[in-house]
Amino acid sequence: MVEYVNLSSYGASTFGDLEIDAPNLKSFSFLGRFSSICFKNASLLKELSIDLQDLTISDPHGNSELIKVLAELSSITRLKSNYGFLQFLARGGVPQKLPINLNHMTVLCLGMIIGSVYAFEVHCALCLIRSAPNLQFLQITLPNYKPKVDQESAQFLKAQQKSKIPLSRLELVRIKRFSGAKSEMEFVKLLLLSATALRKLEISYNYRGATVSGYKMLKELLSFRRASSKAEIIFKDLSGI
Repeated sequence: MVEYVNLSSYGASTFGDLEIDAPNLKSFSFLGRFSSICFKNASLLKELSIDLQDLTISDPHGNSELIKVLAELSSITRLKSNYGFLQFLARGGVPQKLPINLNHMTVLCLGMIIGSVYAFEVHCALCLIRSAPNLQFLQITLPNYKPKVDQESAQFLKAQQKSKIPLSRLELVRIKRFSGAKSEMEFVKLLLLSATALRKLEISYNYRGATVSGYKMLKELLSFRRASSKAEIIFKDLSGI
């Protein structure tokens, strides 16, 4: 009875199409390359971590990978995704939310780029957040550079603030490599307006020689309205380190 699986591929090697049929599987971790993945029978899966190094797109306009991969994993409690896997999940279209709620998921860690060229990542991330009503911890890891153009994502995120997101259990948000781009600021604003139980928002800013702009950014962040009266913003300026 297989309960824990840890797969890795190296160099140019790839696993091609992965089909996971393991009814007792509790944890699945992957690092490397694949063309597609399907959890045919994994109703007990609790932890899923995928670091997809390269994405081979065979049918970008097919059925939603987000629904195909996660709609059957209602038992999942922790999901960790890098940029590549988030792009894979966005292939074939992204719904507003999944057809089922991921009621057991309390931890979500995403590597993503919040910018107009990668707007599909923002859609995908929000779909996952909307589908996890009991989410308690959210971590976003951004790339170590500022998006060149982010107007499309910024406008989309600003529009989402009108309806907000049901986040009654979210207590801790951690954002790494924050650049202060307009789309990133709108994303933070959306979370602050939605998370009624938020206690801490931790933001790390580490662009060298940009301490002054970092303080301006902090001032703007502190001015954002918050749904939680207990929400504390912790801003870590690492630019001088």
